[in-house]
Amino acid sequence: MYNLLINAPQLQTLLAQGTPCAIFDCSFDLMKPELAGGFFADERIAGALPANLDKNLSTHTPGAGVNAGRHPLPQREAVAQWLGSLGIHNGMQIVVYDRNKSAYCGRLWWMLKWLGHEAVAVLDGGLQAWKDAGGATESGPFTPPAPAVFELRHRCASWC
Repeated sequence: MYNLLINAPQLQTLLAQGTPCAIFDCSFDLMKPELAGGFFADERIAGALPANLDKNLSTHTPGAGVNAGRHPLPQREAVAQWLGSLGIHNGMQIVVYDRNKSAYCGRLWWMLKWLGHEAVAVLDGGLQAWKDAGGATESGPFTPPAPAVFELRHRCASWC
């Protein structure tokens, strides 16, 4: 289990072994949030799922956030439901990356820990490191996998 960092060769090994994994592309631009979908559509790790800071990792519904600010956290239950809708279950190793030196994928890493999921790691070097290691990429629209159940667990330790 990887719970902090994973490098591209380690991820390639997990995928080759058939380990249940989910990979999230969290690429985003605060100054141009509309570009996030284009980043994902243009190039991503093969099989990656989108995680948009504005649409998935924040809530903009009044009263639905657990805090205030520019990107309020959604309720834990809402995040678990979103993950389940993408076929994510508790038995998976989750890997998060972006194109911004982990500026945005770190939020999803932390959120998964907040939900009680320990098997989540940041891809060291992001998309570029994956490509440098010969990892497959894809582009275009994606088809979400069949839904699954993502169960909330105890919140992580006090550092969250």
